[in-house]
Amino acid sequence: MTAGVPPKGRLLIDAVALERRIALIEQGRLSRLWIDRGGPARFDLHLGRVSKVLPEMAAAMVALEGLDDGLLPFDRYTGPLHEGQWVLVQISRLGFEDKGVKLTGRIAIEGLGMILRPHGKQIELPRKLKDEGRRADLALHLKALQTDDDGIMLRSHALEWDGAALSGEYQLLRRQWQAATAALADPKKPQRISPAQSEVDQMIERHLMAGGACVVDGTNEFVRLRGILKARGVLDDNLTRHTGTQLLFGASDLEIDLEDEMNIALSSRVELPGGGWIAVDPATALCAIDVNAGGADAGRDGEARAIELNARAAIEIVHQIRLRNIGGLIVIDPLRVKSRAGRDRFEAVLRETFGAELDGSVQIGGFTRLGLFEFSRQRSGESLGERMQVKSDTRRLSNQTALNAVIRHVIGDCRNGVVGAVKLYVAPVIAERLALNEDGADILRNELGVNPEIIADPMLSEDAYRLEKKT
Repeated sequence: MTAGVPPKGRLLIDAVALERRIALIEQGRLSRLWIDRGGPARFDLHLGRVSKVLPEMAAAMVALEGLDDGLLPFDRYTGPLHEGQWVLVQISRLGFEDKGVKLTGRIAIEGLGMILRPHGKQIELPRKLKDEGRRADLALHLKALQTDDDGIMLRSHALEWDGAALSGEYQLLRRQWQAATAALADPKKPQRISPAQSEVDQMIERHLMAGGACVVDGTNEFVRLRGILKARGVLDDNLTRHTGTQLLFGASDLEIDLEDEMNIALSSRVELPGGGWIAVDPATALCAIDVNAGGADAGRDGEARAIELNARAAIEIVHQIRLRNIGGLIVIDPLRVKSRAGRDRFEAVLRETFGAELDGSVQIGGFTRLGLFEFSRQRSGESLGERMQVKSDTRRLSNQTALNAVIRHVIGDCRNGVVGAVKLYVAPVIAERLALNEDGADILRNELGVNPEIIADPMLSEDAYRLEKKT
């Protein structure tokens, strides 16, 4: 197998605390930021039990292990549904805000190189493969593997795999389906049959397999990723372990200040290059974005200035939407322009910057009679703000985010010589979380060499701490 053309961006992975922070750096900017705390993933395969049938919604509620009941639409399941019925389902959409988990009974078990659709019958090859001889060879090999009319969809990056790799992948996916059917034949309680690879892990693995540069802070994560590359027969030259006294996201030798970039991504105001700024205001029903001149180029012709600033704003708006993972209805209030050409330019720049996302995830509505610009973007889990902050007027950090911030700061101190018996003063809510979270306590013990004495200090904010050596 070949690694392919290396991506232009570089991944930085911070895996030292109870979460992973993954930053994609492109052209000297923070392009995307993921906060991964584990938990349920899209395409997890579950054995569930129908708890209620909702004819008015053309759906049924299904009890699941470790999750609230999920919604299974009738048109996503083959056959009738009744209360008490055991069903095999996958998560098609994770719950977010006040929306619950959505399910499908049309199973598609994803692997790195192929997707298995039980009883799907079809053998599907990527359209990009134009070599008819290679298409025939692959179709013949997959047909020989096919069991029980399984549908097999080969992924593009598996086109150069040899027969042993294809067979091994197929058997791995078949074992997951066999485990599911065995559980359905003798159901006892709702259970997750097999976890799917999270979207974040899929992204990391695709980046590495394509030869993209990746820097990792965290021994376990580095070893895990190196093992993936080794198992796939790809050299790990592009994978680097971060060392030194600074944490990766605060390292002084990075081309950008990641902590500063993250703070900007959580603020409502974003300055535009060349002057002006945008205000990003996400709410429950929609996200409102306001474009402001702020005195930029005040001496120039007003119409020309507004058209140019709107164009710069359009580029930054798309960047911020992707960085913050904003979905749903988005309404922009650009600077008012009189000409149709000025409005057309704003839309053209927006469309060009979105690029491939216009093929499915982004739907353009255009300008309204009041001069606002509307479009929608498919939701993909929580936004960055929802992941890191609590809903309040002050937009303060969530307890989970604050806990990880404290753990990271202590690790940073340890790298600069703080070890041994210490007293760790934290806010009461963080002290309570550390007492209940064995993984967090283990991380601190491994770094310090001994368990720290945790002391609740009501004078400290959630993400603040104080270390004192024990005498």
